[in-house]
Amino acid sequence: MQALVTGISGFVGGHLVEHLLDSGDAVSGLSHSGRWPENLAHLATSARIEACDLASIGQDEMLEILARARPEAIYHLAAQANPQASVADPRGTWALNLGGTLTLLEAVKASGLRPRVVVVGSGVCYGNPGPEHLPVSESCPLRPNNPYSASKGAADLLGIQHFLAHGTDVVMARPFNHAGPRQSSTYVLGALARQVAEVEAGIKPAVMVGNLDIVRDFTDVRDVVRAYRLLSTKGDPGEIYNLGSGRGTKLSDALEILRGRAEVPIEVQVDPSRVRPVDQPLLVADASKLRASTGWEPLFSIERTLADMLDDWRRILRDTPR
Repeated sequence: MQALVTGISGFVGGHLVEHLLDSGDAVSGLSHSGRWPENLAHLATSARIEACDLASIGQDEMLEILARARPEAIYHLAAQANPQASVADPRGTWALNLGGTLTLLEAVKASGLRPRVVVVGSGVCYGNPGPEHLPVSESCPLRPNNPYSASKGAADLLGIQHFLAHGTDVVMARPFNHAGPRQSSTYVLGALARQVAEVEAGIKPAVMVGNLDIVRDFTDVRDVVRAYRLLSTKGDPGEIYNLGSGRGTKLSDALEILRGRAEVPIEVQVDPSRVRPVDQPLLVADASKLRASTGWEPLFSIERTLADMLDDWRRILRDTPR
């Protein structure tokens, strides 16, 4: 299958490309920089990448990209994906997350091609669901509380509208929290794994934490990208699919897993600046619709994910001159 990946050089994009190549697909992609980061340099000879700012690209330019790539499947990952950053730049977030999706879908409509488009949204668009909606199914009302989650929910509605009005072959995935090797320390499990590795290496005296009572549904990124490819072949057009393990993990338990794998005792201290005022206490996915449509099941446990993340940060620190 000929695949085109937007946001190809990001954390999820790199893992998706690896999975697509392993599945025998030909892959090309778009990123804002047009370059592979150092930790994805091994993909440079296998997947073509070109620079593209989806927040400002014109329709004609996007049509030219589609004409060159002639994709059978498009995985639309490109986004401002950090909720806190979206609060600082709401206009830029909407321009990329909704405007970029509109540009892509309009170009697909005008191209004469019929690719399956997998639009990647986010489970945070559900906001802080009440207990009657837990675990969270696709019928849960949307109550986004930041520009990131609101723009992602709007992009899903755009996908539905495009399917109903134009017959665009589009499915929407709503992944809940995911993690894995190469994840940035701007995300909570990445931050915990990095800090544990730094304490081991003698770089820091303690792990600094915020609210550890929060419960999240963490899915390994390698399971997430498998689900995206399954949706490209088995999902029903015009439908939204929650993506999550269905298992809630308290952040304090995740930290204890990491501490249990540490090579030295790990001191923990609370940093008030890390306690967010709008943190949702509990968010767990009901992914039964995804399972029924595609047969997807997660293969990686949270214990395996955290172990691999810790090993990845150990390698990074070991290879970084100090």
